[in-house]
Amino acid sequence: IYDTKDFEERFRQFTGAGYCVGVSSGTAALHLALKAIGIKPGDQVATVSHTFRATAAAIKYVGAEPVYVDIEQLSYCMDPYDLGNTLENNPDIKAVIYVHLYGNTGMVDVIADMCKKKGVKLIEDCSQAHGTHRLYKHVGTFGDIGTFSFFPGKGIGAFGDAGACITMNKEYSDYISEARSWKEDEIGYNYRMSTINARFLCHKIDHFKKVLHEKREIAKKYDEHFRNTLVNLDVEHSYHIYSILHPHRDKLMEYCKENGVELKCHYPLPVHKLPAYETDKYSLPVTDIISQQQVSLPIYPGVDWERVVKVIKEYDDVSFAVRAEKRNKYGKVDENL
Repeated sequence: IYDTKDFEERFRQFTGAGYCVGVSSGTAALHLALKAIGIKPGDQVATVSHTFRATAAAIKYVGAEPVYVDIEQLSYCMDPYDLGNTLENNPDIKAVIYVHLYGNTGMVDVIADMCKKKGVKLIEDCSQAHGTHRLYKHVGTFGDIGTFSFFPGKGIGAFGDAGACITMNKEYSDYISEARSWKEDEIGYNYRMSTINARFLCHKIDHFKKVLHEKREIAKKYDEHFRNTLVNLDVEHSYHIYSILHPHRDKLMEYCKENGVELKCHYPLPVHKLPAYETDKYSLPVTDIISQQQVSLPIYPGVDWERVVKVIKEYDDVSFAVRAEKRNKYGKVDENL
């Protein structure tokens, strides 16, 4: 027995979607979204390699093949220029998974238009983007389906794993609702969201606005010292992660840890270089450089951001201010990054 309707309606209103279906995890949401739009074994799905591997895993679950696209140097999200070239060179691509990474987003509206013109379905992976908006629209509402994770470490976190799909399409919503709980006319899945998580998440939504405000205030303080996270004026960043770049990332992280500040890295290896997904078919220069230099600063209500800044600047007061804004108008990587 499970009752997720209250949560689904609350989250539907929160995002402005037409429908919301709660599921057991963000990965389950991606898997069911791909099934709902009709992706089959042998199909090609374009996505990014600078993401958590669940994005590519879901594509593999349905027997499809990931086609990797490079990212923008400013947003760390999919580069529409590179996607355009990829779609031209791979006319068999059936869908795109756009990842709203770190709570930021890029030109998802441009990519949504591109997909519509090409007849390609668009799934938005919003696992790290609760509360992120572009052009006053919540992410997840630009494409065919938006997927969310409520893993405890996310902005709106459950007791354990949980997820959701949002959509404007009733057919997709109905399919996902049935498939999450042993759909009768095909092999279904045990992808239900638990009642306790659904009820807990209702309370988390109530408090999230305050948490989001505090994280954005901390980000403003970091912005005064670090100039790597550049946010488009049309974007409301939710700062799941506050990311900077440093050419000697590992040494910086080691120094900070020795001085009581824990930094992290998301992600040190792109998906296409992980053993289970390894391929040499793609040239992704921005992805490669970002993965070598990316550093995540602690950002949560109550964090001692002044100490974080102090320790980082003790190590290096100059080179961490990488000029990511030097990216040229074609979106190509600045070789001096």
